[in-house]
Parts: sequence; structure tokens; C-alpha cells
Amino acid sequence: MTRKGKQSEHEITFFSRGGQGGVTSCLLLAQMAFVEGFKDVMSIPQIGAERRGAAIRAFLIVSNREIRKVCSVTKPDIVLVLDESMLDLPVIVDAIPKNNCRVIVNAENLEGDTRLSRDIELYTFPGTSIALEFDLMLEGSPLVNVPILGAFSKVTDLVSMDSVNAVLKDKWGSKAKRNIKAVELSYNKTLRAY
Repeated sequence: MTRKGKQSEHEITFFSRGGQGGVTSCLLLAQMAFVEGFKDVMSIPQIGAERRGAAIRAFLIVSNREIRKVCSVTKPDIVLVLDESMLDLPVIVDAIPKNNCRVIVNAENLEGDTRLSRDIELYTFPGTSIALEFDLMLEGSPLVNVPILGAFSKVTDLVSMDSVNAVLKDKWGSKAKRNIKAVELSYNKTLRAY
């Protein structure tokens, strides 16, 4: 399937904390983009001496052409933030473009100054409460790495819910049911902040 009428390449950055599943989310989204019909995808986790709770990044490039570079993303057109508290870190805020970018944040309601440019499109989704509702937990912590995929689908229209569901079913089989429900709820509850 050719993605007609859409930008031919997208660069995506994931910001999460160790243990939240940001790298897994990046890999799942890469699979979904391939199922959706993108010619080439490249998932690049930035992994070092991270520990649970430490800020980490993962990068994804999806393209209608062959990708001929292997590098981190420096000017993403889409940014996913799995933990709202990361917007308090200047290094994270500085890495988010000031314009021509869609930013999706796991937040019930962004209060006060986010320090993000008003020249971006900012979206929120209640990923933590959705993870709690569907018991998507790891060692007592809610996992928002799957719910954010529903928000991504709604905001970008780059991967359909059919592609999301197909990859989740392929990965978890009959156990994917809760994840699919969480993704659908996230899709429906994603809102534009500005």
C-alpha cells in the first residue's frame, strides 16, 4: 500500500522513563508502520547505563523510501512523552522543536506553563489512568507504552487502528484484548491542548 498524499518520511522521538516501556512502544510502532505500508522503518533506542525511572529516548523513522541513514533523530516532526514530569527537564524541552511538530503527552490535564512553544500542536491523553483501568502494570507501575499508540494513531493518522490491533494480536495473541481496549480508549480520549 502506498501512502499517497502524505509526507514521505517522519521522524519520531519517544521520551520515557526506564521501566515505562518507551523502547517497546517504539518497536511496536515500527511494526505498525510497516504493516500500514511504509516501505522502510528504523527503530533506534538510545540505551546506556539507564536504570528504572531514568529519562531515556528512543527514535523512529518511517519512510516511503529506503532509509539510508542510521542516526538519532534531532528534528522530529512527532514527539511522544510517556511521562508528563519529563516536561520539567530542560534537556527534554530543549530537544522538542519549536514549530512544525506534533507533541503527544501522557497527561490528564496539562496545568500551567509547559515551556513548550505555542507554535507546535500539543495533544494529551490520560495514559496512566487508562493503564490502571486495564491493569497494564509492571512491578506496580502503570505501563502507558501501549495506550500511547492509540493517541499516536488519532493525532497522526499514520497508522490505522486496524494496523495497531493486528500487531498487538500478533505479539500477544488472545492476551491482547486488554491492550486493544486500552488503545481504543486512548484514541477516543486524546485531546488537542493547543
